[in-house]
Order: sequence, then structure tokens, then C-alpha cells
Amino acid sequence: MDQYKSETYSHKVDRKGIIVNVSDNWQSFAEENLGVSTCLPKNVIGTHLLDHIHDRETKHLYELIMHKVRKYRRNAMFSFRCDAPDKRRYLELTVIPLKDGSLEFKSLIIRTELREFVELMRSDIERSEEYLKICSMCKKIAISETEWKEVEIAIEKMRLFELEVLPQFTHGLCQPCYSAAISELDSLK
Repeated sequence: MDQYKSETYSHKVDRKGIIVNVSDNWQSFAEENLGVSTCLPKNVIGTHLLDHIHDRETKHLYELIMHKVRKYRRNAMFSFRCDAPDKRRYLELTVIPLKDGSLEFKSLIIRTELREFVELMRSDIERSEEYLKICSMCKKIAISETEWKEVEIAIEKMRLFELEVLPQFTHGLCQPCYSAAISELDSLK
């Protein structure tokens, strides 16, 4: 069942990458998604954007995005997902250069799909010391070095339902998402 809710969430970073502002609906979005306390506006404003990105690949991509959007002074747009245990949200991120060297990041929810509750996607449960790599953009899980699958398929293929304690997530980028992002950045020239 598709549930459509077009809403925009945004944040602004200064020329040094410090988050200086978030949209009024930021906190409600974090709370709705069981966002950890580090996602709340009072804990985000005044911090560096890259401090909230934990894997090298995505951090490097965001460094490229910020550099190229500033350099070419053109908007860049990327598709990504923000999943919760009971839904998939498809979004478009637009990165907008501002005159003072700051950047605005606008995330527009294009559509939301409800799904059966996926325990693995909960952020508030005990986790093992093992890791699963999840793509920062499409939310597929790496089941091998070259194969990425939707969460439900990965759970079945990797027999995760048989584990007493579920693994933690680490983030990265699958090749199709990385290639699409680089292609968008190359089009700014």
C-alpha cells in the first residue's frame, strides 16, 4: 500500500560545514523515526555535518557534493531512501549553493510505502558485535562484496532471523548509488 506525503525537511550548513539551521519539522521527523538524541535540533545545530556521517564512503561523497556545488554554484539533486521499521520513504535531496558559501540541503519525501514491520530496522534494540553494511542511499544490504539486496531479502538469504541478537549496521554505498551520485556531480560542470 502506498501512502503519499510530500513534505520537505531541510538543514543549512555554513561555508565551513557547520549546521547552522534545521527546518521546524526536523524534530518531529527525528522522533517519528525513533531518532537517537544526537538527531535532535539542539544536538545538531553547531556541529559539523560530516560528524553525523560515520562511514568513509558516504563522508567522502558528501565532501565531493559540498565542494562541487560550491565550485560550480549549481544545485545538485540525488535520490535516496530513509527507511523506518514499518515504511520505506523515497526522497529527493537537493543541495543548493547560497551566496555566502553556505549550502542548503532540502529533502523532499516523494512517496512512502508501508511494509510489514522489520525488526532489523529498529534503532532501539540490543545489537551484537557483528556488522551488516547498508547503503546510505538506497538502504539495500550487502550480502556479498558485489551483491546488495532489499532488507527483507537479505534477512532471508543471510538467515538473520535465526540469530539471537541482530547485528549492527555500518553504512557504505552500493556501486549503482555511488555511480548515480558521481554522474550528477559531473553534470554540474
